[in-house]
Amino acid sequence: MKKSLFILISLFCLKSFSQNSIKVTNMASSATVAPNAIVEATTTANTITSIDFDLTNTSASTKSYHVVRRDVVLNVVAATSTTANPYFCFGSQCYGNEVDSSLQALTLTAGQSASSVPGTYNILTTDLAEATAAGYSLVKYCFYNVANHNDSLEFTIKYNGVLGVNELSANTLSSFELFPNPATDATVIKVNSQKATTAKVVIYNALGAVVSEKNVNMVEGRNKIDLNVDGLGSGVYFAQIKTANNAVTKKLIIK
Repeated sequence: MKKSLFILISLFCLKSFSQNSIKVTNMASSATVAPNAIVEATTTANTITSIDFDLTNTSASTKSYHVVRRDVVLNVVAATSTTANPYFCFGSQCYGNEVDSSLQALTLTAGQSASSVPGTYNILTTDLAEATAAGYSLVKYCFYNVANHNDSLEFTIKYNGVLGVNELSANTLSSFELFPNPATDATVIKVNSQKATTAKVVIYNALGAVVSEKNVNMVEGRNKIDLNVDGLGSGVYFAQIKTANNAVTKKLIIK
């Protein structure tokens, strides 16, 4: 149910509805963040980069808001097996990289800003803990009105410049992980996709023969795919996700 709600909210954000009550301000520059705006940032290896955003209810009535985060691309350093990890705080709570949406809504009266609410972490604080080398990451955030999901505003934080269009389209998938690995009867693929797309998950044995495959639908951002490996014998396998643009592969050990 939670995953379905997250996908639904993401779709609302993607449709770029005109916001009725939401104003977002980049607190470092005091600039208003427009719908679908791109905020540029740079990171340093092994360092957390933080950007704060204030939310203002511009309507004439009290409203409550949530935030959704979507990790479209996360920098991966293959040599050290490290990945950039995003975190955020909002509405008096902070969330780890496995949490995609705020659990606590922030209620603002007419004309009130998050920065004026007593307490800590009421503004949106976005953090990216960089991997062992700085690299390209793309993370989206969306504010939405709890009572009216059409009342929303999404923006993107782009870390460390932009890749060329051809390079982006050729690398649809990133941050591919398997957990648990080694596995016994089941494992989960965690992978980020730059866009919603169809894909095929294929498992090969050590000789390169296909022993399992299934079609999956990928959403933009973080995806989790359950794999049943109960019928496979112990040994070394390779799990691969294929899209029309590229494929990523990981070694899978079954005990």
